[in-house]
Amino acid sequence: MKTSTSKSSVVTQILLAVVAVILGYLLLFNKSVQVTTLCQILCGGLIAVGVVSIASFFISNDFKRIDRYGFALGTMLVLMGFIGLIRMEDLTAHFDIYTGILSLVLGVLVLQGTVQVKVLDYAVWVLDLVLALACLGGAFCVLSKITAVTGLVAGFSNWLLLICGACCLFSMLVTWICIMLAGRREKKAAAQREAEEQARIEAEEKARKDAELAEQARKVAEEHARREAAEQARREAEEKARKEYEAQQAAAAAPAQPAETHHAGFDTANEVPPAEIPELVFGAEEGHHADFDPTSGK
Repeated sequence: MKTSTSKSSVVTQILLAVVAVILGYLLLFNKSVQVTTLCQILCGGLIAVGVVSIASFFISNDFKRIDRYGFALGTMLVLMGFIGLIRMEDLTAHFDIYTGILSLVLGVLVLQGTVQVKVLDYAVWVLDLVLALACLGGAFCVLSKITAVTGLVAGFSNWLLLICGACCLFSMLVTWICIMLAGRREKKAAAQREAEEQARIEAEEKARKDAELAEQARKVAEEHARREAAEQARREAEEKARKEYEAQQAAAAAPAQPAETHHAGFDTANEVPPAEIPELVFGAEEGHHADFDPTSGK
């Protein structure tokens, strides 16, 4: 809806500029054309534009929106056209005033283009400003009837109408070109900002992944160290158990030693006298035969 409204505004501005150029040309270079005829054509054009505006108000469903005034504008244009036809003599008698008003409107449109180009930061706004001031100054002189200026050139208001229409068309073209260039510049800047943002996101994502990998590596190293410590403790426990087992086996395999009952350094040879071997004597009184000889075995 906004797009259609903006297009309608642009079309209206172009029509005003074209009408101004045509009127100025006819008044300056076609002497056979009467002012009355031009006024009648303009009034008929106002009526036609008003009817189209009223019809568009209903066809486009603008009556459903509170910010659409196509019906009011169309009604006003139709009424102005009929009033102009009724007051044709007065209209032709003060035709320079209406041309001055149209020139003033066109000058304001050129000034708006100047502001747009200046905001978009293009140096051509200076040229637009010069044209806008010239149009506004000329229109002010016509409407104020400053004969010191308008009397310098024959048909001043007609020339002003032609020049203002041409300046308005030129300003619209320049403004359109600047808007197109600004749009491309903004797209390029937006693409650059998007690329920078994407690079920043990728850098943050890479840093996050690197941090995760470092954390995982730290955890793996800690787990590996814990396992090595546990394995080392297990090995030491096994080695200790093995040594204890070997010691027990060696103790079990060793022969039993007699208990020591004497003091260390005690010598029995020196303390106890040697036992005497008794001498046995066998005789008759012992009751054996005298003729027994133990060596002979008899």
